[in-house]
Amino acid sequence: MREYEVTVIFQTSLDDEARSTLVGRVSGWLTHSDEEADKPVQNVWGQRRLAYPIRKHSEGYYILFDAKLDPERLNDIERNMQYTDSILRYMIVRKEQ
Repeated sequence: MREYEVTVIFQTSLDDEARSTLVGRVSGWLTHSDEEADKPVQNVWGQRRLAYPIRKHSEGYYILFDAKLDPERLNDIERNMQYTDSILRYMIVRKEQ
């Protein structure tokens, strides 16, 4: 297991219930077991203006996850995020030790 920072930008057009459902789904992708200590830590940055338009959106809702992931699962996680229309962008970065 390695530590990663996962930044996700969601569409701002989502209502609070839909956003919390989607955040829970992303958090589930980043969880490798059922233990409470293994769940990713969420740091909500909130709604911010984008540096450039993405799919005709000028603002996004940012959340930073700190998670411990198996490197072999990264392709599956990226594929899930790529095919979710409500996610504008994502970035997965390995933390230095």
